[in-house]
Amino acid sequence: MELHKYPFVRLLFPYMIAIWLYDSFLHQGYLLLGFGLGFIALLTALLGFIFNRSYKLRWIFGLSFSLVFFALGWINTGLRQPSANKNHLVLDTAKYVFYYVRITEPPVEREKSIKTTGELWAVFDGKHLVERRAKLMVYFAVDTNQTLPQYGQVIRLSKPPMLVEGPKNPHQFDYRNYLRRNGICHQIYLKSDEWCLIPLKRINPFYSMAFSLRNILLQKLQLYHVEGDAYGVAAAILLGYDEELPAYLRQGYTAAGAMHVLCVSGLHVGIVFMFFNVLLEFFFRKRGKAFKTMILLVLIWFYSLLTGLAPSVQRSALMLTFVLVASLFKRKGYVLNSIAASAFFILLFDPLVLFNIGFQLSYLAVIGIVLLQKPIYGLMFFRRKIPDKIWELSSVALAAQLTTTPLVLHYFSQFPVYFLLGNLLLVPLSFVVIVSGMAFLLLSFVPYLADFAGWVTSALIWMMNQVVLQIEQLPGSVLKGLFIPWWESVLVFVIVACLYLILTRRKKPLAIALLTTMALLFSSFAWRSYQHNRQSATFVYNLNKHTAIHFVEGKTHYLVADSALKEDAFQFGFHLEKNMTVRGLNLKPVWINLDDAFQDENLIKAGPLMRTASHTLVHWDKNADNKYRLDKGQKVDYLVVSGRIKTNMATLIECLQPSVIILDASVPAWQAKQWMTHCLEVGQEIYNIRDQGAFTTEN
Repeated sequence: MELHKYPFVRLLFPYMIAIWLYDSFLHQGYLLLGFGLGFIALLTALLGFIFNRSYKLRWIFGLSFSLVFFALGWINTGLRQPSANKNHLVLDTAKYVFYYVRITEPPVEREKSIKTTGELWAVFDGKHLVERRAKLMVYFAVDTNQTLPQYGQVIRLSKPPMLVEGPKNPHQFDYRNYLRRNGICHQIYLKSDEWCLIPLKRINPFYSMAFSLRNILLQKLQLYHVEGDAYGVAAAILLGYDEELPAYLRQGYTAAGAMHVLCVSGLHVGIVFMFFNVLLEFFFRKRGKAFKTMILLVLIWFYSLLTGLAPSVQRSALMLTFVLVASLFKRKGYVLNSIAASAFFILLFDPLVLFNIGFQLSYLAVIGIVLLQKPIYGLMFFRRKIPDKIWELSSVALAAQLTTTPLVLHYFSQFPVYFLLGNLLLVPLSFVVIVSGMAFLLLSFVPYLADFAGWVTSALIWMMNQVVLQIEQLPGSVLKGLFIPWWESVLVFVIVACLYLILTRRKKPLAIALLTTMALLFSSFAWRSYQHNRQSATFVYNLNKHTAIHFVEGKTHYLVADSALKEDAFQFGFHLEKNMTVRGLNLKPVWINLDDAFQDENLIKAGPLMRTASHTLVHWDKNADNKYRLDKGQKVDYLVVSGRIKTNMATLIECLQPSVIILDASVPAWQAKQWMTHCLEVGQEIYNIRDQGAFTTEN
């Protein structure tokens, strides 16, 4: 690769490395290091340019410039941290009388609450308004009788926002870190008497117009026969509003390997661009190319704003901007440089979007298509047009899948087996749906034409949904439990890169690097498999209103839990599934109800008593209170207490003599506090899962 043709590629890598290092390991402080490093690098580059023109020493100038952009990434990331703002609420632990919050998104009604986001801009200490800054998640009680605030309105809170808690179970999704990288550190749940609207608005006119228009268009969809599941899909695929999308359809599109069709992405922006480009061609056939380009740019960016400016949408809009501006000045650029430039400008505006999964997958997919599609397409040749077009579309899907699969396995631990079939059927169909949908949105203010366009769009979406559901029903449509750690993802990327260079650039010396990387990857597979076969662990999970005790012996595992958890797919998937996947376990443990007896070579359960080869555990709840009698002289390793029990803690300690008492999350907070105090007084080790997270012991 001739790197001088791709200046933004050379600048992007040190910039991204700095963002990753700062955010992953520091989070705060060390800004002076970035300024110092940037000054030294800039001075070195300047002196080298003035006093030394030697071609042999050109690498010093290149290295210095790389360090400058490393420092830029470092400083920019540091300035985005809450600690960089002296007025940020995260640095202030004081409590105030009132908190003034501006609503920054339209509220969305969920099953148990109404969700939106807000921006704190001031607090009242009883005498004065004091500037305080913070972004926060705001949840309103569903049963509130008040009119909900809309975008831009300001509400006054009488209770303080709370810091978002971290994950409480092993390998659980880190929602706190996810929000932090979106600039949010606090959250608050409000009942009707804890907030009120004040007569003040602080709005961004562009966002306000986009939100208003989106609401109007959503109402038009429902008015003109796009209803039910079709409405949920239409709102998502046309306007980026996925709150009405049924969970089973979301799962179906994932299983078909076509989630990119459902979420507004670069594909949608490209289709919208083509739609308006053809439409405007009738008005600007011979003249007015500059005016047409300006209109296209406005339409592309307004549509991007309308759909929520997701990272993949930003990427596509920026790249189209570069292409349109370059064509206006009759300049031809390099696609890879345009990709790198779009990523650089997005990260310049918001460096922490680097950790957004959508951002990562979007760029990897487009890089895969640009670099790998032609080599893959060249592997097979068809004389007839239809098979050739099918293979061309398949090569695009294969190229994108090759570069995104390592991350998909790392983040989601699953693989859609029929992704080729899904893309062959759904990408052309989605093209028709989006074009039909765009026509409907344009005609939605013309009654009779809107009726017809609505029927057509609804019928096309119904057809697309049926294709998705049929693919999902195919045997083995999704392979689950395929987790790979980040270093194995990196090794897979290196292997793909080596294969690409060997096949396209005839870089035969890279064969040694390829074989070495493959050896490292298979060694990592073997080592993880060895560890999984020898593992022995016990977990008591942090689950609201549920009890779950998980025993792991090699690849066999047992889940002792209440029967309600077996029916609660969300709790199981969100809190337990990733831990099982990371440990190489299948997602179908041996289920044992809390009241059942069980025995095999690894676990014996009789009443509340559970025994493995390495330890003894007793689970005590109100059912054990009523059924079993405690006798003195027993000694157990762990005593797990659930719910509200009648038995005195002193009696439990005296009879069972536990090494550790574990209070699970179903124990009332007031009772847990009493028991914690009692155990501290008598010198008994106690572990409160509600505060400390899941209890884990490795044997």
